[in-house]
Amino acid sequence: LTNYHGVVQISEDTNSAAATALATQYSTAYYASEVAMKLYPGEHILIQAAAGGVGTALTQLAKRKNCIIFGTAGSSEKLDYIKNQGVDYPINYKKTDFEQYIKDIRGDKGIDAVFDSIGGNYVKKSLNILAPGGRLAIYGAAKIAGSSSKKSMLRAVRTLIGFGKYRPTKFFGESQALIGINMLKIGDFKPEILQDCMQNVVKLYETGEIKPVINKIFSADQIQEAHNYIQERKSTGKVVIKW
Repeated sequence: LTNYHGVVQISEDTNSAAATALATQYSTAYYASEVAMKLYPGEHILIQAAAGGVGTALTQLAKRKNCIIFGTAGSSEKLDYIKNQGVDYPINYKKTDFEQYIKDIRGDKGIDAVFDSIGGNYVKKSLNILAPGGRLAIYGAAKIAGSSSKKSMLRAVRTLIGFGKYRPTKFFGESQALIGINMLKIGDFKPEILQDCMQNVVKLYETGEIKPVINKIFSADQIQEAHNYIQERKSTGKVVIKW
């Protein structure tokens, strides 16, 4: 039987590209910041890859609660982009060690919530700056992304090892949480939760509280170009393929 719970109705005048972002990146960001690890007003948070689709969505959702946002990106153009989106402390991860940068600013106060789509040793570094009561959500492993070459395979292995091993005592001792997010699993096993996330982001879109950023739209016969565009990390916000 077809499961109809994981769908929501949108108005006829909703931009189709924006709707695509709402159903994917924004629903992921909403689940991460409101369901899996609820953000509270004034919290200090870190968003890895803040210029991406989920990063943009998280920034907009966090600014609604007046959170203080640290965000990473890899170019001056992307740093300008995330600053305009609301990131208070843009960090070029290619030039600056985000862990040390945050320690210099926050001292031993740490970060209340971290949203990580990079994986590998970024997770360990984020745990080093997580405050008591802090939460860390992992929803990707961008370090693994790449071709199937031998070099890429070795990088993938190093990334997996880089995640590290953790003892449960570390987390309950500091009242911290390490959370994995896979919206495909939520859709398969908890479609009512996915539906709730989508309903809420549609409402926020309709009231103008969030605004998906559509970076580029490719046609169906440009799938390879779209893939290369994302893999080469040229994109900001949402990339859409239109049939």
